[in-house]
Parts: sequence; C-alpha cells; structure tokens
Amino acid sequence: MFFFFPAQGGLRRRAFVLGVSAFAIVTCRTPPPLPTSPADTNEAAIAPSANAESETASEQPSPERIEASAVERVEARDFSGEQKELAERYTKHRSLSTLRGEASYYGKAFAGRKTASGEIFEPRRYTAAHRSLPFGTVLRVTRVGTHSTVYVRVNDRGPFGKKRRILDLSEAAADELEMLRDGVCEVRVEVLERGKK
Repeated sequence: MFFFFPAQGGLRRRAFVLGVSAFAIVTCRTPPPLPTSPADTNEAAIAPSANAESETASEQPSPERIEASAVERVEARDFSGEQKELAERYTKHRSLSTLRGEASYYGKAFAGRKTASGEIFEPRRYTAAHRSLPFGTVLRVTRVGTHSTVYVRVNDRGPFGKKRRILDLSEAAADELEMLRDGVCEVRVEVLERGKK
C-alpha cells in the first residue's frame, strides 16, 4: 500500500530543481580545458575567437571620438612661448623680400592631420601655408590697417583658389591678427629667413 504526501513531493521537487541549478552554475563556471600540445597553444594564440574580435571592435572608439580627442589634446597645449621666441629672435631681422595680398586661416577641422611638410597640424601653433616658400621659412605677417603683427613658420602648402590669397594662417596666428571674425584680411608678409626644405 502506498501513501502520498504532497508536502514531501514538493520538497523533493524543490531539492531536485536546486540540485540541477547548482550543477548548471558549476558547469558554466568551469574554465575551458587546457591545450594538449604546443601546436594547439600556438593556434589558440594566433586565432582569437569571434567573440573576442567583436568585443575588441566594440571597445575601440569611433573615428569621430578619436578626432574629437585629438582636437582636445591639441587645444590643451599652450604654444604662446613659441610666438614669444620667434618675436625675440626675428624682431630686428631685415626682410629678404616682401609680399602683399590676402591671408585666410584654417583651424580645428584640420587638427591632427598631416601637413605637406609631414608635421601634424596644430591650430594653436604659429604656422602658415604658402604655395612655394620652402618649409621652415620664417615670416613676419602684418595686418594692413591695424598694424598687428605675428611671426610664423611655413609648414604647409596653400592657399588654393584665388591668386590674391597668399597665406593660410593657423588659428593662433589669425587670432594674433584679430581676423578670426572676418576670416580674410589684407596683409604684408616679410620673408625673414628661408627654410632649407
């Protein structure tokens, strides 16, 4: 004769479920087996799993974020000492030749890109682009009308377009000439020392 006890059956069922759950947890947490031969070790090292690739790809920052962080790093640096150095060294230099025309400027959008000379463009540096002057040429740029002056080094090629435009200045140089709002201004450019490149 059999007796049925619902309470005990419920306890057995709960114990069975708990046992299965514990087994599943332990099984899931068990590390994968170690490779059996050196060849297996090399293959494992060379061929990462698809999951590892997707995890690495998701951890890498987007190109927009990389560019933004490059701009932030560039802006964090202060190059005012560079301008002071150029001014002290070249204030009394006589000009080798003089040019006259318009200057424009280029700024943050080009930060972190390579210039024609191979240098990385930094908007807060005192640099300029000219169509033909050798890289490293030092210029004294004076804004016509205000007589504000800045010293720059040629490290890029440009401007391209209107012949009347003779220089593309970095944002820092344009700021010294108070031309950020206007974008373009009339300048007198004195070549103080020719570069060698």
